[in-house]
Amino acid sequence: MFGKFAYREIAAPERIVFVNSFADEKGGTARSPYHPNWPLEILNTLTLTEHAGKTTLNLRGGPINATEEECNIFQGFREAMQKGFGGTFDQLDEYLAKA
Repeated sequence: MFGKFAYREIAAPERIVFVNSFADEKGGTARSPYHPNWPLEILNTLTLTEHAGKTTLNLRGGPINATEEECNIFQGFREAMQKGFGGTFDQLDEYLAKA
């Protein structure tokens, strides 16, 4: 399984905008191996803000160039994705606390 990230904007240190998708071995956009109607491309905006010596990361994403069915599938998985990203960021917090 391969993934592809196409960066649209990098405004260091506060913003990264990118499109991600599944890919084939040659880097071409491919369908998800998990769901046949998953959107081909997801537009993501990651922002970093600093307040009182702490950094907050905000990640928002949604389908682009998608059919209504693909958008509905994405919305149906939103809670699962939030939990998945949350767990990943919890692990990052633990790692950084040890560094």
